[in-house]
Amino acid sequence: MPLLRTINIQNNLIEQIPNDTFRDCHQLISLYLHNNRITDISRDTFSNLTQLHTLCFSRLFYHLRRLHNNEISTIKQLAFVNLPSLRNLYLYDNKIQSIESYTFVNMTNLYELRLHNNEISTIKQLAFVNLPSLQYLDLSGNNISLIEENALGNLTHLSSLTLASNPFNCDCSIIPFWSWLIERASIGTSAKCGDGKFIISLRSAELDKCNPDNCQCFNGGKCIPSGDGKVVCDCIGQWTGEFCLESQCTTYDCGFGNCFVEPINGTAQCVCDNKQPTYCPGKQFNLCD
Repeated sequence: MPLLRTINIQNNLIEQIPNDTFRDCHQLISLYLHNNRITDISRDTFSNLTQLHTLCFSRLFYHLRRLHNNEISTIKQLAFVNLPSLRNLYLYDNKIQSIESYTFVNMTNLYELRLHNNEISTIKQLAFVNLPSLQYLDLSGNNISLIEENALGNLTHLSSLTLASNPFNCDCSIIPFWSWLIERASIGTSAKCGDGKFIISLRSAELDKCNPDNCQCFNGGKCIPSGDGKVVCDCIGQWTGEFCLESQCTTYDCGFGNCFVEPINGTAQCVCDNKQPTYCPGKQFNLCD
């Protein structure tokens, strides 16, 4: 089928597309696959379609959604490689869960990409690489909480970015995306934190706690990143507290015993002499000879 220009196989029960399905369709311009049962898009499935302009996967199996719940959930890395003529890619109304690194690569004429109404939670760094013509990107209606650093950095000509209805985590992990947004004040204005606050309205003062340069730890403590992206103090020896200014023995209850800090592991312990028993009301304690 070397001269075929359009393929429309929508509204079928197609579940898989073997890699060589479109091997000889070198002149194909439009491919419509929506309203099917396709759940996975593999690498090289479309690699020979160098003239393809429009590729539609939207609403796969949409009409039987309540019964089957099995739209696209996975897109392999480089699944859309070698599609230099593609201008419109529609993947909305599926069950895509994440956008991995190098998912959309070297699609130099891609103008419009619609990924709304999926289940995307994370967009990995370098998810979009060498898409110089992309102007419209719709990611609304997903479950996005994190857009990693450099995930959108290559989209230099983007004029419309729709991010409404996504519960972004506005902890320290938001800084790379927040920095990217404030440099492009005209797009992405619909992005909100999980608490409803617009990301674009966050101020640098609110994120100062995330800056290692603003972290002060005393008594030999060091600034380290925590699990939520904040920078906290890692204290040593007897010191504890937010800034390593509190001695562990200040708050450690040894009853009638005395407190000391074990030099090897830096933990507070109780000690007593032979005449006095030691106890720690409500806490674990050591008996002394």
